[in-house]
Amino acid sequence: MNHWTRWQTPLLLSLPTALSGWLTDTGSLTRRLQQSCQHSFSVALLESHWDRPLADEAILLRQPLTQLMFQREVHLLDGQQPQIYARTVVPRNTYLAKSQRFDALGNQSLGEMLFNEPSLKRGPLQVAYLQPGQFLYEMASKRLPSRPQYLWARRSCFYVGNKNMLVNEVFLPSDKWSDS
Repeated sequence: MNHWTRWQTPLLLSLPTALSGWLTDTGSLTRRLQQSCQHSFSVALLESHWDRPLADEAILLRQPLTQLMFQREVHLLDGQQPQIYARTVVPRNTYLAKSQRFDALGNQSLGEMLFNEPSLKRGPLQVAYLQPGQFLYEMASKRLPSRPQYLWARRSCFYVGNKNMLVNEVFLPSDKWSDS
């Protein structure tokens, strides 16, 4: 299994036309999805736990590979259809500074919390072409009715004050991407 995801700046990849605007948008993906939903927008909490992050996540967050971090996985839905698999990785010191807010999220959007923070700064976007065998592909596709041939993803670090966290967003198969 090829565990590593090859993340690159959007300029270095030939992005699919229908997805390029979504992959490179630096605003709130939650807000953009809410505006484009044909049905009601919702968030489905899949998992919320403490675990070791993927190696490339720990490296980007500048944390030891063995450090347990808070991880939250959700689907962003248009009606009943998952559009995005989102995986957030939060170092311990960041979690402790905002533990009440993380604990209260449940089926609410992390994007709403982040983009309402006055001190929010977003790091550079990176994009990746995910294939079967890569951990992030496997996590994103395990609840889908059928496995897609590939998936596109983006990620960036967010900084609230001097605390960081990583948000991975995987674009699941959808007619929405051809309508953008």
